[in-house]
Amino acid sequence: MKILKFLAVLLLLFVVGESKAQYTLFSKSGTITYDKTMYIKNIIAKQFVAKADENSRHWFQEMVSTAPQSVTIQKTLKFNGSETLFEPVKKELDPASTRFIMQLALDFDGVTSSNLEQNSYRRFNDIFGEKIVIADTLKTIKWKITDEYREIAGYNCRRANGVTSDSIYVIGFYANELPVYGGPESINGLPGMILGLVVPNQHVSYFASKVELSSAPVMDKKVFEAKKVKVLSRAEVDKQFTQTLSSGMMTKEMVKYIMQLLLM
Repeated sequence: MKILKFLAVLLLLFVVGESKAQYTLFSKSGTITYDKTMYIKNIIAKQFVAKADENSRHWFQEMVSTAPQSVTIQKTLKFNGSETLFEPVKKELDPASTRFIMQLALDFDGVTSSNLEQNSYRRFNDIFGEKIVIADTLKTIKWKITDEYREIAGYNCRRANGVTSDSIYVIGFYANELPVYGGPESINGLPGMILGLVVPNQHVSYFASKVELSSAPVMDKKVFEAKKVKVLSRAEVDKQFTQTLSSGMMTKEMVKYIMQLLLM
């Protein structure tokens, strides 16, 4: 009788463990925390000093000498089936880092909602006091999967090199165990969740620090229903804010870089 009880308990533990393992291996819902790192000195030197005109170059050169090497902020990606919600984590930065991010418009605290099945996305931003929702299709990315692997947040991730529809080179590391074809910002299209993303030309990277699996993560989309929100396509946002930014110290190439960040 004792042997039968022991076998029954052993069988129960095996079944629970097996179902948990299957859920872990093939989960399609949960929350991922990413560290977004912006390499500030490189950004200023290569995207601002190198592209500045005679009037503004000295000002940007002075910024390089006082800028931190990098600044890291956190974002979360909630995913449930074919839907994802990418949003900032509210956390205080030191004043100097905040100043550099704001002066150079390196992060807009955007909230991005993507529907992978419908090939659609919306991105909410409060830019210069104006509430904007970018409503468009997901970015089209041509990927080439490699044989390079890297462990990220406990997952064995495979590398893929990609080029977006607006000619930006990206490197993605995806996890087959999370069969949702999304990732940070609006980057998508790999056969598994993107847990690592590097955008070399933008001097920015996103790497997951934590993955929490759950059956129904709460996706708060109230920002998309806010009053006086202007809904625009990518092309319309590009046109409107390129004109706004070009009226200051920014050259055309600097503005192009900032718009790529906004529309990523």
